[in-house]
Amino acid sequence: MKINHLQINGFGKITNKEINLDKNVNIIYGKNEAGKSTLLNFINAMFYGVSKNKNGKDIADYDRFLPWKTEEFSGKIAYELDNGEKYEVFRDFRKKNPVIYNSNKQDISLSYPIDKNKGIDFIYNQLSIDEDTFKNTIVVS
Repeated sequence: MKINHLQINGFGKITNKEINLDKNVNIIYGKNEAGKSTLLNFINAMFYGVSKNKNGKDIADYDRFLPWKTEEFSGKIAYELDNGEKYEVFRDFRKKNPVIYNSNKQDISLSYPIDKNKGIDFIYNQLSIDEDTFKNTIVVS
């Protein structure tokens, strides 16, 4: 999988940010508290959603990443699978399910299984990677 583009409308301290990623290695760098970890959490949340459960933490991820400067709590991610299929996902984090578009900009959200707890589990269907594996291999912080 290759992530091509990120559009962050509002997620934690990041507002109205677009990032185009190179086809090679991309290095995200910056000073402490610049938003690097927030960006990694955004990518994870785009694919797996953002939990409202504390799961042993002091604060739920949903509350942790509520936007600081806007009411818009959403974003888009465009990516390509190894087989060449391209997708774009729009997620309003206030809602359970994202909207998934194919390369023809057709909404294909309902073609994926819906788990009543997790919502549309499209990325597992595409990659066979659960959230823990994703966090430990793809968006290592």
